[in-house]
Amino acid sequence: MTARDASGGPPLLVLLLPTKLERFALRAPAEELLRAPGALAVEPPVVPYGALGWLPPSLAYHVARRQAKRMKLPGTPRAIALFDVHQVPLAVAISQRHARAEVWQLGPEPAEGLDSALVLDLGAAADLRAVWERAEALGIESGRLGSERGL
Repeated sequence: MTARDASGGPPLLVLLLPTKLERFALRAPAEELLRAPGALAVEPPVVPYGALGWLPPSLAYHVARRQAKRMKLPGTPRAIALFDVHQVPLAVAISQRHARAEVWQLGPEPAEGLDSALVLDLGAAADLRAVWERAEALGIESGRLGSERGL
């Protein structure tokens, strides 16, 4: 049996995709992460993240809080991975709704001043072991380092 939150859902790694997966520059490593049983992708909003970057910060965070509130996830986020600095407001809003969730920065240019539990340039990483280890430590099934044994 997998670890579950009080909400009853399994721990999740939520990947905030900056673009459709098919057009994502880091598609291959993102697809590898998405093969994990505890991972899921959130497609970009209709209004691109870059456009939200032009908003005053208070308004951008307000929009992000509303987006996070409307998200229906099949479990409880334990890690929210972002790839672009324009995704920071949404990642923060999700982490505020799910107090035990960590924010991870997996893009090539991490946002300065953001308290992140994991910072890794996914495109330059030789492998994803650091991601799998951190995911497993949070109870997220990676299907890689032994989490599948309990099934």
